[in-house]
Parts: sequence; structure tokens; C-alpha cells
Amino acid sequence: MHAQNPPTESADNGDQVPILVYHRVHPDDDAPPVVASEYCGHVLLSSFIRQMSYLRDQGFSVITHQGLYDWLRDEASLPPKPVLIDFDDNRGAVYDYAVPVLAEYGWPATCFVITALADGKLPGLEHDGSPWYTPMDWQQLGQLREAGWTIGAHTRTHPSLRELDEAGCQNSVEAELRGCREDIKRKLGFTPFCFAYPEGQWNEAVEAVVAQLFATARHWYEGYPFRYVTKRTNPLRLPAHSISEQLSFAGFVAFVKQAVGGDEMSG
Repeated sequence: MHAQNPPTESADNGDQVPILVYHRVHPDDDAPPVVASEYCGHVLLSSFIRQMSYLRDQGFSVITHQGLYDWLRDEASLPPKPVLIDFDDNRGAVYDYAVPVLAEYGWPATCFVITALADGKLPGLEHDGSPWYTPMDWQQLGQLREAGWTIGAHTRTHPSLRELDEAGCQNSVEAELRGCREDIKRKLGFTPFCFAYPEGQWNEAVEAVVAQLFATARHWYEGYPFRYVTKRTNPLRLPAHSISEQLSFAGFVAFVKQAVGGDEMSG
């Protein structure tokens, strides 16, 4: 499903900010099967509620990408135990199940938008209308923004930008990035400042185009070692961890706890 680059940032003894990346949240009685050897793009609603409850009970502070960027530029400080919550791909399951949970806690999150999906013009990613993959539309995305969410860019059609570049399709890379930014401005009335790479894939040539259009760019990883944003992190190379049903609750706890100086998960 995705290929990852070597890590660009690892944990150190300074402030460490974990970014949680979700793709879909499904009710427990209506979810795709989880296959150990395959990519998993969802968490169950019960898992999501348990994770958010843990963050609340342990005193974590949910911040925005703007707040993170301001901290990296020494223009703002961080609250205690900062954490970011991201959702990639603007799926309707996030709107239906994750949004109410976060609204109850009063927490902001970020939705990185595939704009052709929001237009209803990307059947390849809609998976024949399965309720698991139904997209959010522009009206719903506008409602999220009004509720305090950040809306970020995630390309027009969700290709691997690195693969496009390596295939010599540099014009397509630029069209995906500029087109996505223009779509969001036209539909929602503002220019997004943050970007997330589809499938976490990137290279320096793609990054050079991203840098012309966005203030920050986010990758994502699975497994170990855990990676966090620190003061040394390049804003165009923000590391994040994919949260899915393949990550145990103990693994989730280890990821966020280690960020604030807790012990690593053993075993």
C-alpha cells in the first residue's frame, strides 16, 4: 500500500510531539477484516474512543498544525503533553464516527483532503460505493472548518508523488499539488498551508515543489522506531505514526507515553 523513506527525525531528550494519523473509523459491527500481513486503514470506534479517553485522562493537550508550526519557528510555546490528531483522505466514516467523539472533548483535528474525492469524481478510491470508503463532500468539510478543524491538502487524486517523479512525470506532480490547493481555495475560500504526502511517499525533488506551495508537509510511518516532531524537525518533514487496528492499545500508549518521557513498550 505504501513505501516509506528512511526516517528524517528520531526522538531525543527535548520536547517531542506525537502526530497520530488515522484514515477511517468504523463501528465495531461493520468494519473490514484485518489481515496481519496487509495494510490496515481503519480503527474500530471502540478503539478510537479508548485512545481518545486515554489522552484525556493522561492530560494530553491536542494542538493544531498552525500551533506546531509556530512552535517550530519559536513564535509560540507548547502546552503540556502536546499531541496532534490527523485524518487523511476525507472519508465519510470519519465524519460520522470520529467527529462526534472529538466534539465531545472539544478537540480540533486536521483533515487532509483528496479534492477529486470531495468532488465525487474519483471512483477508484470510492471502492464502488462501499460505506467504508464513502467520501466527505465539500459541505461537510466546510462544517469541520467552522468547528475549528484544520483543512489540509492531500493532492487531487492521491497518487504516489515520488513514483510520479521517478517516472518522469514532474508536470503531473505539480498539477496534483497546485490543483489541490486551488480546489480548496475555490470550494472553501482559503488557501491551505499544510500538506500530507499520499502513502507517506516523497523525495527531495517532490519536496522542492511542495516547499513552493505549503508551509508544512507531513509523512507517516508504521512500526518502530517511533518518530516525533522535535525542535530540530524540518517543517517540511513532519513525522507521524499510522494508527490502525494493527496497532495494539499497548502500542498506542507506548507511542504517546514515550513522547513525554515515559518508558518504551517492552517486548
